[in-house]
Amino acid sequence: MRNLRMLALAASVSLLSAPAVAQGPVKGVLEACETEITTYCDEVTPGHGRMLSCMYAHEDKISDECAASIVDLADALDFLFANVGNAVALCAADIEANCSGVEFGGGRILSCLKANADKVSAECQPVVSSFSNQFGLND
Repeated sequence: MRNLRMLALAASVSLLSAPAVAQGPVKGVLEACETEITTYCDEVTPGHGRMLSCMYAHEDKISDECAASIVDLADALDFLFANVGNAVALCAADIEANCSGVEFGGGRILSCLKANADKVSAECQPVVSSFSNQFGLND
């Protein structure tokens, strides 16, 4: 089971190198695995699966806390992949009306929708709230 969850980290490699998204579960992995990253992967340049490969190569040495944070990240990614298409469809008009000049990626669209919460449609508000909760973007 631990191997399968470690592989789920592969989908998040680009997130780990995106400072704007280093919140919630991604930040949890960075904090919980700080010792492992420093000890085993300090010379690895993040991105393109390199950090995942390093962590996977040392998976028998990572702490339970680090492993649990990776499972949390995998769960968040499961949520993302299962819900993002529907979320974009429900919020398309709100994205166009309020965030058309915002570049996709790094959580910028979600941040824009949150910043414009008073203008976001009733249909889109639960989507913004759900994604914000899942990814630790509520302040």
